[in-house]
Amino acid sequence: MARAQPGKLDWAGTTGALDFSFAGFLQSNGLNMTKVPYRNPVDAANDLAEGRVQVYEAALAIVRPQLEAGKIKPLVMTNHVRAPTLPDVPTVTEAGHPELAFDGLVGFFGPPGMPLDLRVRIAQDVRAVADATIGARLITTGQIINLGGAEEFAAAIAEQRERLATIAKDLGIKPGQ
Repeated sequence: MARAQPGKLDWAGTTGALDFSFAGFLQSNGLNMTKVPYRNPVDAANDLAEGRVQVYEAALAIVRPQLEAGKIKPLVMTNHVRAPTLPDVPTVTEAGHPELAFDGLVGFFGPPGMPLDLRVRIAQDVRAVADATIGARLITTGQIINLGGAEEFAAAIAEQRERLATIAKDLGIKPGQ
């Protein structure tokens, strides 16, 4: 649709990683869509459901009411693996757009310089309480549960930070002073 109707379609944007990712995707594919900025992601989801914007890249938890009401259709998931709650929805990689793959990262943070042994112990405690009940609740929001350790989480953050910096550079966004 975007190729067939350049400049005539709108996409909802909220500040964040997914916003950069989608803007970079549009630019790298020579697609012309107008960004409609939103402060509130729920307002963006509502406007998508009402047809005021044509695309919105958001967490499943944000758009779940509109999805369950049949007002929107999921096209692809940005996770590297399919979401258990939407097994028929392909990943962006499966759909041929791996540059849009972006796993959501949720975790616990501590102060700089927190000793590694304390970080490891906290991660073990979280794993111990992340039972099937908590896991099942998280899965319903479209989250893919990965109870990795402190080093794995830090590496994932560093990888996403580097990727976003590359996208920002490609978009001509310069770091603030």
